[in-house]
Amino acid sequence: MSCPNCGPSGAPATTTMRKNGTTPTIALVGNPNVGKSTFFNHVTGARQKVVNAPGTTVTVMAGTWRSLGLRVLDLPGTYSLIAASPDEQVVTDTVAGAPGSLTDPAAGLGIDLVLAVLDGGSLTRSLYLLAQLAQTGHPVAAAITMSDVAEQNGEPINVAELARATGIPMVAVDPRDGAGYQAVDAMVSAALENRPHVAGLQADPHAPGYAADSACTCQECQHGAAGDSEVERAATLFTWVEGVESRARAPRKDAVKLSRSDRIDRFLLHPLAGTLTFFGLLWLLFQMAGSWVGPVQDWFDGIFSSTEEGAISLANGVAWILGALGADGTWIESILVNGLCVGMGVVASFFPLMFVIYAALSVLEDSGYMARVAFLGDRLMRRIGLDGRVILPLIMGFGCNLPSLAAARTLPSAKQRLVTVLITPYTSCAARLTIYLMIGKVFFGGHAGTVVFAMYLISFILIVAGAWVLKHFITKDEESTPLMLVLPAYQVPRLVVLLRTTWQRAWAFVTGAGKIIVLMTLVVWFMGAVPMSGADEGFADPELAMEDSLYGSTARVLEPVFEPAGFGEWHMTGALMTGFVAKETVVSSIVTSYNLDPEVDAGDAEDNGDDMGKLPQLLRESLGESAGAGYEGLAAFAFLVFVLAYTPCMATVAEQAKLIGGKKTAVAVVAQLGIAWVLATAIFQIGSLFIS
Repeated sequence: MSCPNCGPSGAPATTTMRKNGTTPTIALVGNPNVGKSTFFNHVTGARQKVVNAPGTTVTVMAGTWRSLGLRVLDLPGTYSLIAASPDEQVVTDTVAGAPGSLTDPAAGLGIDLVLAVLDGGSLTRSLYLLAQLAQTGHPVAAAITMSDVAEQNGEPINVAELARATGIPMVAVDPRDGAGYQAVDAMVSAALENRPHVAGLQADPHAPGYAADSACTCQECQHGAAGDSEVERAATLFTWVEGVESRARAPRKDAVKLSRSDRIDRFLLHPLAGTLTFFGLLWLLFQMAGSWVGPVQDWFDGIFSSTEEGAISLANGVAWILGALGADGTWIESILVNGLCVGMGVVASFFPLMFVIYAALSVLEDSGYMARVAFLGDRLMRRIGLDGRVILPLIMGFGCNLPSLAAARTLPSAKQRLVTVLITPYTSCAARLTIYLMIGKVFFGGHAGTVVFAMYLISFILIVAGAWVLKHFITKDEESTPLMLVLPAYQVPRLVVLLRTTWQRAWAFVTGAGKIIVLMTLVVWFMGAVPMSGADEGFADPELAMEDSLYGSTARVLEPVFEPAGFGEWHMTGALMTGFVAKETVVSSIVTSYNLDPEVDAGDAEDNGDDMGKLPQLLRESLGESAGAGYEGLAAFAFLVFVLAYTPCMATVAEQAKLIGGKKTAVAVVAQLGIAWVLATAIFQIGSLFIS
């Protein structure tokens, strides 16, 4: 029985119609790592936004094609329209215009053209997806990327012949350097008018992603039969792919040789050499994020917050203006200089760090190395309910938790994304390193390096243990199967594209999470400016001691809470309060809270403990009072463990809330605080039994 929705040629008798006056929609569809998102970023520029596919946590990029004024959807990468994951299901539903989808015709949307992005280095796989798109009934055009990779592999592509074989317009484009974009504009404009369809394949109402306006009513469908079986349909598609590829590529005369990527993988995927290379790159990343960026961070911070005489900074500029207006020494100067400017300095100091981290992430992504790391760690990850794709987001967390959470968006499983977001705060970010170094040098001297190493070891244990526990609640139904991932060809990242993408990501942080950091810094300033009962000074009085402020009083309230952990002393508990905003504030809060007189040299809070004057003595005295003589070092170690395990910073909390919602984030924060307290208390109490 023939299908009433199909015309003589197999094309749908009724195509998806658009409401008059609506903007045409282009859907970008392609395999993962084919350069589709880079292509999207180029044609849309800043005219883009992230949207969640209705009813899912899968993100889709939507934007405006600047040169053509079209609506563009960058769909998740997929190898097939037969969905095997939530991401692939979103692609299938969007292409089909399923009810409630981003292209639901009932909402006046729909797709005017599917632009297939084909991988020249893996043409067979891309042509199979193109064949499936042909069966949806949509007009199709194609852009071919990675033609250079195909040539390096000795399999150059004849684009003109490939276009003739498929019957649709095609152009070669390099998303990384912009070559071919004008030809793409012309092709897309013509395709919107001509509505080309793939030759040699008919639209199939039983195929995944079919774009008919109504469900098929043929006898096979009514009786539950799906027409041709998936096996028969796949055989048809592969026969078509073989015929097309044979026309577009000349037979190879030489013996098949290993490609450049295969030769590199012999080394990088070796169990020993690959693992050592990975740890070498990890060390390099830590060096960049934890040490080399430090001076640049200080410079960015100083632009806004430096109050040194003669320094060109926003803080000094504000102070000069207020002095000219006769408002110097007032609470207005205090809130603007010590509150707002300090908060902006903290945010600014994050920018170079985030830039370096995002640049490193982009290099790993664009070069194709990220997929190799996933394979190296897949076995361990599967034992704790995850897979190898989780490794890179977690690695980035050791530089900063924010890009780690951002990278978790790319994970295909919603449950694994949730687990990754929940355990990411246990990755010890670079901001904590400053605290480890200062406390380690004060209390452990020459063994400070060992203490820092112990912190990172504990961090790894917490990550694995956390994922293992959550496995029994969240990912228990996930099948523990080996990771199946096609390794992309290695490429040299293009500098201009890398810098542009990195800048956009870093700037998004400054304009997003930075607002929360500035707000919370103002809250801390306010608490330090409010005198409590018994204080002789007024509001925001420069002579007001921190101990007599709302900040000091609140810190004293927390002393009994941390007394079992050995650091129930208000200087330390107050620093933990500010550390909730940003870990960078812990060290400076400890120094400031002592309210030293001018004759006492407390050293430089940004000096990682190299020049701290009398601060070591004061710290030992404080912990000696709270933990008892002889137990200062143990209390200091417990303090570091608490710093490691409790909530990283408000920016991380904000990003978590964006990804998993406010309620789950609130529960996670409470759990992190509880776990941190239990660990710190257990370390101090059990350790005390072995110290005589």
